[in-house]
Amino acid sequence: MKYPDGLPPLNGQPWPSPARAWWTVAVLTFAYIVSFVDRTILSLLIEPIKADLGLGDTQIALVQGLAFGLFYALMGLPLGWLADRMSRRLLVAVGAGFWCLATCACGLASSFPQLFVARIGVGVGEAALSPAAMSLISDSFPRERRGLPIGVYAAAAAAGGGIALLLGGSIIQMVTVSGDLVLPLVGAVSRWQAAFLIVGVAGLVLVPLMSTVVEPARRDENVSGSAAERIDRFVWRNADFMVRHYVAVSVYSIIIYSTLSWAPAHFMRVFGWTAGEVGFRYGLVLLIFGGGGTVLGAWLAARLRHRLRHSAIWVTAVGMALAGVLLALAGLAEDPWLALTWYAFGLLFMTLPGGTAIQVVQEAVPNALRGQASAIYYMFISVIGLTCGPLSVGLLNDYLFADPNRLGHSMAIVAAIVGPLTALLTLSTRAPFDRMLAAAERSARAAAPDAPR
Repeated sequence: MKYPDGLPPLNGQPWPSPARAWWTVAVLTFAYIVSFVDRTILSLLIEPIKADLGLGDTQIALVQGLAFGLFYALMGLPLGWLADRMSRRLLVAVGAGFWCLATCACGLASSFPQLFVARIGVGVGEAALSPAAMSLISDSFPRERRGLPIGVYAAAAAAGGGIALLLGGSIIQMVTVSGDLVLPLVGAVSRWQAAFLIVGVAGLVLVPLMSTVVEPARRDENVSGSAAERIDRFVWRNADFMVRHYVAVSVYSIIIYSTLSWAPAHFMRVFGWTAGEVGFRYGLVLLIFGGGGTVLGAWLAARLRHRLRHSAIWVTAVGMALAGVLLALAGLAEDPWLALTWYAFGLLFMTLPGGTAIQVVQEAVPNALRGQASAIYYMFISVIGLTCGPLSVGLLNDYLFADPNRLGHSMAIVAAIVGPLTALLTLSTRAPFDRMLAAAERSARAAAPDAPR
């Protein structure tokens, strides 16, 4: 019997058509890009915000890291639980509306407490996106075709960061113009406030756009537990793999967030580039090479799937190791254009694991727990990466070198240590991963109605 696109139904449920499945990926990827623009636009508006609200660097750090990162991480768990039990497209639509309105609230803030609370709202709203998105994509494609769409979605992280820098660079130029802007319904606002309001309102297009996504049927390829299975029991039973993989990826995120946080300052402080120049030059590199790395990683894993056992794990480990070396070279470079070149290749390999690492989780975890497993995955990345990434570089620069112009050396140390170590830990997950899947298959056979007794 022939099936559309050659794909037989799974658990009695037909797969969505390729066009419908890829439309789902396109909408969710666009949502992810919008989320990164909304969360990172603050990094290039720091100076005018500090001047208008009278804030110090510590307060800005709290708004950037703690307010967003902690609540983004913590709310991922209950929202991941909801993603396993309710309409996922509705959950994304509500979350998108919430974070976009919270971004607008950032633009209306007139004090530190107001800005802090608004950033919490951005984190809470964005926490609804990725757990639901991973579940939607996983139920739209069979396992052997899932790597590329997950990689495309994950690429939006780097693309959103690049777009935010490009947009922020333009906004910085506007900030230099004196005088306030007058917006409809709002009145006179400063330039940085207008930037938040514009990107927040523009992002609200996601709410009606999510109605064009068709909710796919939930399906299970490797039933290692019933729908009532608890995520803590699953993790405990498979701790040998789950702990190693989550620790490796979470510690590796230190490189990601340290680079995203400090690379613009590296060019401005050490090489004397203006914020506008950094926004255009480095932002364009991040957009092209960062986003391209995630898609390349997913493509490589898919191409090597039948030739190399554990292809997704291997691609993840290679990306980690090479990113550490290349980003260290970028930090040590004495010429800005040479540094930018090393950053380009470093970002390419830094984002290589972006789709493959979460793909491994989606393959290992049963459908009923995918939303929660994804939420835990992103929670650890957010807590460890956002907390330790920027802080590790800052501590090295303040207490080891005690020289603001040695920022690149501090970044190089972090990259050179974290990259190779996490690559080795990732490779060590291959055998536990096999044992985990074998146990799932035995459990599925034992639970089958016609299983031998």
